[in-house]
Amino acid sequence: MVRCIFGILLVMPAFLSLQTQNASKQEDFPSVSVLLPANIPSETVQISYFLIGPFGGHGDYTKQRPGLKSYEISASVEGKAASEVRMIVYASGCKITTFVLPLTADSKVRQKFECQRAATVHVSGKIIPTESARGNNAELVVDYMAYWAHGFFGIADGMVTEFQLATVSPDSDGDFQVELPYFTADVAESSSQRRAGLSLTLRDSKTGNLIASNLEPQEQDLRLQEHSLRVKSHYPNGLKFTAETLGPD
Repeated sequence: MVRCIFGILLVMPAFLSLQTQNASKQEDFPSVSVLLPANIPSETVQISYFLIGPFGGHGDYTKQRPGLKSYEISASVEGKAASEVRMIVYASGCKITTFVLPLTADSKVRQKFECQRAATVHVSGKIIPTESARGNNAELVVDYMAYWAHGFFGIADGMVTEFQLATVSPDSDGDFQVELPYFTADVAESSSQRRAGLSLTLRDSKTGNLIASNLEPQEQDLRLQEHSLRVKSHYPNGLKFTAETLGPD
């Protein structure tokens, strides 16, 4: 027993030294803190970011968490410090904000995110076939698809940056009503580089399993080739969305 305790005491200083070295190494790399307004719940904030440096490029999202005053981003990849970070920040009810921040090897950047309230648009629709929406667990998810983000991040392809805007439960007839933010830059027809769409999917609210994907508006002029709904400042009532029901594996 005495030998065991003695062995632990010998190992502990080396372990603590290693922890200190690792913490010191982490502090040597750049980091970015996105400071949140006091009236914006942190769990409603979504951040997509792209790091640029000697490693090339690396993109990711911050994990949404409640009770935070800021989101921290480690600006290094595989032990190599980033020289620049590009961020797209969205919070529920706010306009989308973008940041381009140069970094040095020891940068500790604190960037404020200020919420500018977004305009809203009402969407009333019907899911066809209605059987897709039947069941107490059916939940409609509306995601904002930022096709313009590739240009902002300086990349040619990859996964489309997206932000969840709303969830709503359709009734047994497939009818739903939802209030969505819209961003004026996406509505302007001349602004192709800010092109965006709204993706609608149907899922089980308890399990998260998809029920139907690619809910496409039947109205041709409201449809994008990516199966998403075109961003508008106004929609006619009673839009019909055709569901692509998922079959068994």
